[in-house]
Amino acid sequence: MSAYDYYTNPSEWGNYQNITLETIVNDFMAGQDPDDYTATVKRSQILLRARQAIQDLYFDVANEVKGRTLVIDSRLQIVMPTDYVDYVRISWVDELGILHPMAANKSKAAAKTYLQDHEFNILFDGDGCILEDSSSVASSANSLDDKAKDRARLSGCCIYPFIPNKNLSNSYPNGSFVINKEVGVIQFSSDIESKTIVLEYFSDGLAKGCDGKSDEQISIHKFCSKAVREYIYFELIKNRRNVPANEKLRARKEYYNERRKAKQRLSGMKIADILQAFKGGSKWIKT
Repeated sequence: MSAYDYYTNPSEWGNYQNITLETIVNDFMAGQDPDDYTATVKRSQILLRARQAIQDLYFDVANEVKGRTLVIDSRLQIVMPTDYVDYVRISWVDELGILHPMAANKSKAAAKTYLQDHEFNILFDGDGCILEDSSSVASSANSLDDKAKDRARLSGCCIYPFIPNKNLSNSYPNGSFVINKEVGVIQFSSDIESKTIVLEYFSDGLAKGCDGKSDEQISIHKFCSKAVREYIYFELIKNRRNVPANEKLRARKEYYNERRKAKQRLSGMKIADILQAFKGGSKWIKT
């Protein structure tokens, strides 16, 4: 690719730092000798292990962060993205474009509610499955504003279960959210309605549906390429009887060694950042 093609094609910007899944698989197969333990392994098996390696490394080592911008409506919730693994930061944006990070409210329970009869017996459907309420405790709690919560707390009402004694409104000046993994949504406090939020999250590198990518598009940072190859090799031989135990042990150690080196290289810590962090650290703080 020429410099002109690179600079005039936005889809190519920054791609040199990554290596595609297809390239990793092709390189792994090209580097095999006829007497290797994995010489007779099918490409489909190598491709499967390569995908597993990217999922394993993408979150913990590569630390690839994606972002989504959405407006919160009266339902006070958003659906988790298809490749969502864990959140990095959730903020709302003001009219000046400044981010206001929110805090996770771990005091709210995100649990399913079983339906019961007047004698508190659990109800079942015709197939013997437990009947559940369509709304969770967390979503019900989010529908209450702060004043309603305070009134419920003071009156001793059970309208808001699992409320601690402390009023948490002062702890969450920018609003709060609950990660409801049970139903696959992120729920927000009532003061976030109509605001634009920015969701920054870790991806597994393998999106689904319309966000899905082909083997030519799935990629990972080049610093992780050796770790991916070592993962493929170890996973292919670890359950084979014709491979000596010491070779399996060596392959396992080699994978974790390459994983460690990749994580260290991608840690992002620069000498300038360290100096900035410790700038003024020797000064006394007057009280």
